[in-house]
Amino acid sequence: MKVVIDTDTANEVDDQYAIALALLSPERIEVRGLVAAHYGDRGGSEGIERSYEEIHRVLEHAGRAAGPGGGGSVPVLRGSHPLRYGGESSPSEGVDFIIEEARHATPEDPLWVIGLGPATGIASAFLADPSIADRVVALYHGRTRWPEKCWNFNVHNDVRAARTLFHSRLPFVLFDTGTYLRQSMAEAEARVAPHGPLGRFLTQIRRREPRWIAPEKGLFDLGDIALLVEPELCEWEEVPVPTVGWDLAYDHTHTHGRMVRVYHVDRKGTFDLLELKLTEHARSG
Repeated sequence: MKVVIDTDTANEVDDQYAIALALLSPERIEVRGLVAAHYGDRGGSEGIERSYEEIHRVLEHAGRAAGPGGGGSVPVLRGSHPLRYGGESSPSEGVDFIIEEARHATPEDPLWVIGLGPATGIASAFLADPSIADRVVALYHGRTRWPEKCWNFNVHNDVRAARTLFHSRLPFVLFDTGTYLRQSMAEAEARVAPHGPLGRFLTQIRRREPRWIAPEKGLFDLGDIALLVEPELCEWEEVPVPTVGWDLAYDHTHTHGRMVRVYHVDRKGTFDLLELKLTEHARSG
């Protein structure tokens, strides 16, 4: 699967785990590029740059050089600031990259755009070039209050973009679960840290803030990539795409085609998969 990951990497620690799993799963995922996303007021105007720098740190510890410019194997692009007006794209090099990659895809072999942060990037790409709709699949991390509200940190950081995505013609997978993908520090020290520089990095970043070492801290975005690597870890349903109001309420009477809504991901299987990939990577390195 050709994949572009649009990620607010500096916001927390789960994006780093998700990127790592994608990079370590080349038999399933070809990471075409990584787009550094904003993360709303929490990151402010510097959020994109912070995500950009954090992506480079993940690549470094994974033994993967970043490009373009450095001659590396994985392009890293800066994404867009939130949409200012409905129907108007927010331009960036990341959006240009998504569009260019989509134009090289086909309906039979589409580009998957994985939105682990706000929907700004994929919404902007669609608004700038709606013709990509038949060559792209959007996988968006929601964890919403289904079926009542499209309520999530990612949505709040760009409501216009989220509404654009739901109301677009893009083939759409809503990853609407993963709250319970929690791993204590004791488990991380036993199952993640021993496996090379990348395992140590993924464990150490959780010590940056006290709340990230709490037992209830979730590694939510890891589930989106687990879905792509081992689909049998997840359960899903095909449902009509509801309208999302400005109050984020779902309106199921006015719909926009159909989407796949992922409503369960196996916790044990997901962390088993991560440990297996880290172990194989450490041995090969």
